[in-house]
Amino acid sequence: MAPRNYSISMAQYCCCVLKPIPGGFSWRKLPRWLKCLVLCKCIIGHITFWFGAFLLIFWLVFLPHEPRFTVTDAPLTQFIFSSSDSSTGTNLHYHLALNITIRNPNRRVGIYYRSMTVSASYRKKKFGLVNLTDPVPFYQGHKNTTLLHHLVLKGQQQLVKFGKRDISQFDKETVAGVYSINVQVTFRVNVRYGKNKVKFLKPETYDDQHINCKLKLPFSVTNETSGNGFKATKCDGVGIFKDLPY
Repeated sequence: MAPRNYSISMAQYCCCVLKPIPGGFSWRKLPRWLKCLVLCKCIIGHITFWFGAFLLIFWLVFLPHEPRFTVTDAPLTQFIFSSSDSSTGTNLHYHLALNITIRNPNRRVGIYYRSMTVSASYRKKKFGLVNLTDPVPFYQGHKNTTLLHHLVLKGQQQLVKFGKRDISQFDKETVAGVYSINVQVTFRVNVRYGKNKVKFLKPETYDDQHINCKLKLPFSVTNETSGNGFKATKCDGVGIFKDLPY
């Protein structure tokens, strides 16, 4: 009688440790090297399966979402250029007040803001900077919204490299009554899962995170609200969780 050919799967190999496979094939009849090979593959397979299941559950439960930054109001009450000779450049007189909301949409992830600065630029020329000391630093809990109220950028800035094209664009926007100004928020954070601070679940370094808020600002006559058609603007470029080790 011709010998029977058995097609034995890895699942059968693993099961034959507990009971023989039909046809007389059992764990005891396997050579020692094959036993070691089967056991190693079984152990590795189980570890891989359960580790993958753990990661899947962790990802579904703790998947973090980026916080949402929105400029809700931005009255611009002064924005005047005074031209001078080429050696000293152009002087900008400005007064801009900002209301910014920060929304943490996560149910289980808290965000601790350690430091934060807000700056503005026009035609890629930075003209204002404020370091926030109130309420920063602060912890933002789950499903929480924080309002940064009346952040004021004001003063005078010399723009040496402000050229003819920039002046021409400024004149056009002055006629229209709406200026294209970019506000940048720079901050450093830690994150928390549940009630515990998880040190490895944060940006790999303490480098500053940058987000941009591209605003269309109507010139305002009062310091209270922009009031002349400004629309709440969402900021982009938030990347707090992009470097987390998933």
